[in-house]
Amino acid sequence: MKNIKQFNSTQVSAIILILLSFSIICLGCSRESKKNIELQKYLQTLIDNLIDTQLDDPIHNVVLLVESKDFKWKGASGKADGKEELMTPNHKFKIASIAKTFTATIIIQLVEEGLIHLDDTIDKYLDNDMVKLDSLILYEDESYGRHVKIRQLLNHTSGIRDYMEDDRFIPEVLENPKKQYSPKLIMELYYKYNMNHKVFFKPGDQYDYSDVNYVLLAMIIENVIGKSYHKSLHKRIFDPLNMDNSYLEYYEEPRGSAPLSHAFFSSVDLIDEVSTSFEWGGGGIVSTCEEVNMFFRALLDGKLFKREETLELMIKEADKGLGGMDYDYGFGIQKRIIHGLTFYGHGGAYDCDAFYCPKENISIVMSLNQMETHGKRDEFLVGAIKLLNDYRNTLK
Repeated sequence: MKNIKQFNSTQVSAIILILLSFSIICLGCSRESKKNIELQKYLQTLIDNLIDTQLDDPIHNVVLLVESKDFKWKGASGKADGKEELMTPNHKFKIASIAKTFTATIIIQLVEEGLIHLDDTIDKYLDNDMVKLDSLILYEDESYGRHVKIRQLLNHTSGIRDYMEDDRFIPEVLENPKKQYSPKLIMELYYKYNMNHKVFFKPGDQYDYSDVNYVLLAMIIENVIGKSYHKSLHKRIFDPLNMDNSYLEYYEEPRGSAPLSHAFFSSVDLIDEVSTSFEWGGGGIVSTCEEVNMFFRALLDGKLFKREETLELMIKEADKGLGGMDYDYGFGIQKRIIHGLTFYGHGGAYDCDAFYCPKENISIVMSLNQMETHGKRDEFLVGAIKLLNDYRNTLK
């Protein structure tokens, strides 16, 4: 190497500038690394603080994945079985109604392929003794079953009530804990509870969230494609995305090497004690944080449709303002504004959520695996996003 005396003043200045720049970059990297480690600790503390096994509605385990352009982390806390098995970030879990976005995605794919149309009435696909269209919706003693459109099933404006809202549903499930449901038996529950007579409005008039809408959509998928619902999930979503741990619980053999975490309804262990096969097309999928994250990123980055406008069709419906207090509902997808950022995704009954903000490249998947957390789920979701967003702001 040349002695510094052999360089002229201009060359020396350049060398000093390069060394200075390198030092600044190293210092910046060091600060970023420190912030990264701090964020990981904050997120781990956030999930650790949720574990409380002494409650009447205990939270035995928690799992969380967050990802942005500059940061990705997944963590877990507690016992996966509520007893001895340590929860890991790779455990599978029941994703509940997050599965509705999977069902809706297949329906929208079929729309893109021209096999169905959003304004088709469902009598074109479901005119059978199982669905009983002429008595499906009786509003003010008039039958509206043949007026229901596919788009109204997707965005919960069909008027069809949810059988799970009936007071008899949970006691009946607990009295027959190992009963294997089928689409036929699910519809029998709907009529047994006279939900067809408890209609609030005519199709298209209002919004009312109902699992039955997605049971019917899964039936339509089977009738149009000519394959079982779970086989369509594999061919159109799981296999293309290499979601090797994902499957439709109770309707096919479990898949993947990851263990399954337990979910609870109060103190009832829904893995050991109760079959939840009644969820089917409305929420019966098991998956992992990693694979659910993969799905929503692929979906909202347009990788599951052939045309860009198809994705726009799916999510722009959420701009109409239908939905609950905290979100707007599109075609099988929720839109939420959190800390000024627009997220799309879905939540589920076991207090789980999966949301992705394409504009800022931020995603989050989490589950508390407990149906009764009394608001802790939303605090957790918003809190995790705030931590990640604060971290991003320190890097700007």
